[in-house]
Amino acid sequence: MRNAIGLIILIVLFLAISCNNKPIEPFELSVTDYNYSLAYSVLYNLRNEKLTITFRGELENEKDSVLYSTSDLPRRQLKKISELNIDSLNTDYRNDCIDDGDVKSFTIKKDSISKTVHLSNYYHPELSPVIELINRIVPKKYEITHDKADLILEMKNCEKHKNAE
Repeated sequence: MRNAIGLIILIVLFLAISCNNKPIEPFELSVTDYNYSLAYSVLYNLRNEKLTITFRGELENEKDSVLYSTSDLPRRQLKKISELNIDSLNTDYRNDCIDDGDVKSFTIKKDSISKTVHLSNYYHPELSPVIELINRIVPKKYEITHDKADLILEMKNCEKHKNAE
């Protein structure tokens, strides 16, 4: 009996280790964080092997500049991102009670498929964790403005307001 239990434990450990060593499917996910009032955006380009942050000036003759780059990325979270089903995503998610504020665009490329999704003052349970991952990787000064609790609260308040009408 002990040998059988030991064998089962070895098989489970082997499967767990071998599943973690599978390569991450190639993907590219870009998050553009807009600041319309100051005429610039910041592009966070995340690939299965690298993260690059680029400042993009929106004024004439303004050149883009790389602010930060790293290839020290957490594999487990990258694997989750690479497995994101882009077909299930709509192109626009918004909190209709707020006209301005937290606006981001996600462009996801996998294989030969590309999709752009816009979030306006909206917490998306599949896309927002990408922002949270990036914020854990980058220095504080390059973090993406993103307040999960506030976005969720604003969305609930908007629903309450709509239902009261």
